[in-house]
Amino acid sequence: MKNDVLINRYAEGLAGALHSAGEYEAVLREISEFAGLLQTHELLKATLLRPFVAAARKAEVLEEVLTHQGYAEKTRRLVTLLAQRGRLDILAGIARTLPALWKKRQGVVTFDVRSVVPLTDAQRAKLEATLAAREKKPVSCVYGLDPAIVGGLVVRKGNRVYDASLKGRLERLKEIIRER
Repeated sequence: MKNDVLINRYAEGLAGALHSAGEYEAVLREISEFAGLLQTHELLKATLLRPFVAAARKAEVLEEVLTHQGYAEKTRRLVTLLAQRGRLDILAGIARTLPALWKKRQGVVTFDVRSVVPLTDAQRAKLEATLAAREKKPVSCVYGLDPAIVGGLVVRKGNRVYDASLKGRLERLKEIIRER
């Protein structure tokens, strides 16, 4: 939970600092790439994430990697700030959160849609058109699978949940029966 708050704060700050779609795409690609480097290169991960490595050595290694990769200034500043504060472990979360926050700043509402089976293109188009009409704004949907919902859909927008799943209906029926 604490990491989610930190991830959102950093991602919101980064989204606010980006001024164009091209800059957004470049920075997102770079922070995703750097997060991937941290996951795949054990020596880099050990050097930058372990507390017993001297701060000066961490800064030296980080600067060398950032220079070698040729990252943009905003990427360099974010990664350096996270490293200085001992929070490089949340970089992948920032990369996952940034697209929705960028879209929000552009006036696009993002929904998280879960279903048991993948939706067809026609179903996706119809759902997105319905949500856009309801919101009176452009929408973007992030689709995923969740076998636990048994059937139907669960659509989330922030804290609001639209549950049109079989599991949700069964839960509501169970509550009605308990009340009687």
